[in-house]
Amino acid sequence: MGAIHLVRHGQASFGSGDYDRLSETGHLQARLTGRDMAARGLRPDVVIHGGLRRQRETAQGLVEGLVEGLREGVGEGAGWDCPVECDDRWAEYDADEVLTAARAAGVSAGHATLDSAGSSGEAKQAFQRQLDAALGHWAGLEAFETYRAAADAAIADAAARSGSGRTTVVVSSAGTISLAVAGLLADPEGVVGLWTRLQRVTVNTGVARVVVGRGGMTCIAVNEHQHLERAAGPEDPRGLITLR
Repeated sequence: MGAIHLVRHGQASFGSGDYDRLSETGHLQARLTGRDMAARGLRPDVVIHGGLRRQRETAQGLVEGLVEGLREGVGEGAGWDCPVECDDRWAEYDADEVLTAARAAGVSAGHATLDSAGSSGEAKQAFQRQLDAALGHWAGLEAFETYRAAADAAIADAAARSGSGRTTVVVSSAGTISLAVAGLLADPEGVVGLWTRLQRVTVNTGVARVVVGRGGMTCIAVNEHQHLERAAGPEDPRGLITLR
């Protein structure tokens, strides 16, 4: 069997004026993800990331962490190397466009964006409520179907590259990963509902695992983030767990 590991990007810079870049915590999360892969004996044959900066930076940090882990003897095979590629289909829906469409339709009255929203807990919750309502509206538009088709094609191509014994790591975002996973887990009529629920709880650098066999793709794990809990330590196991 082959395997696909779908990794959400590290913590971005919500409400900072430039969301699409990793915070210091996000860079740390990315390296910890790579080190955890090394410790578990994973040797990706290819690392693919979406075209957004936060995805690219996460992929770079993940590879750096993996190499660090190998050099320090955490895993085996210190000569590991693999290509790192960009595939824009793994990017993410444009949240601001989704919100704008909802406001034009009278679904949402808020004006916050990923760049302008406040960074407090209350501001994040208020923004999430706006986004949830907007996504429900957007899921009925043609733009969503285009996005969904791209996500389906992207994971199918990843599966085609993940033949027997091969491992593909994909760095993407909560929305696109959740849509790919929902397509594997839900009945067709339930994909949208599962998609919206999964992306709310997908933590930064959370990992979904898909095995690829003769019968196609099977999702065997969703939102794994034990690497963050182990790194934070028993006194504060949630200290490195973030959702933005």
